[in-house]
Amino acid sequence: MTAAAPLDDYVEGDTVEVTVGAPAHGGHCVARIGDPPGRVVFVRHALPGERVVAEITEEHPGYLRADAVAVLAPSPDRVEAPCPYARPDACGGCDLQHVAPAAQLEWKASVVREQLARLAGLPDFPVRVEPLPGGPLGWRTRVRYTVDAAGRPGLLKHR
Repeated sequence: MTAAAPLDDYVEGDTVEVTVGAPAHGGHCVARIGDPPGRVVFVRHALPGERVVAEITEEHPGYLRADAVAVLAPSPDRVEAPCPYARPDACGGCDLQHVAPAAQLEWKASVVREQLARLAGLPDFPVRVEPLPGGPLGWRTRVRYTVDAAGRPGLLKHR
């Protein structure tokens, strides 16, 4: 599927080349598709400013969800994820492992700033996110495991 296709013609499994915009809640970034760009695509495994090939994973009436399956122009904030399962169609607990630690803090602050501006009407509210004790990988607020047929515990896939 090409980016010039009608907006309603995108289905799960299609790929689209997009330039990724601002971070959104839940480890996604916002991109827009169409000609002119209009329909929102929330892209996981991407960073703001990157040009990626994104595979559509969910269709909704007003937006799509997608995974970045190829990075065509990487951000300088992109790093190699320390976990081999931090990739599309794998673990759902590794949302920002491809983001440098300092950029993760700014990512989180920008999401909070956007929410405060949009929902609370506080466009210039200062937001600073502090590093977590133990670094970005040494802290969890929740973990949900599943058990396979052999009784082995593991993390769930995204969504």
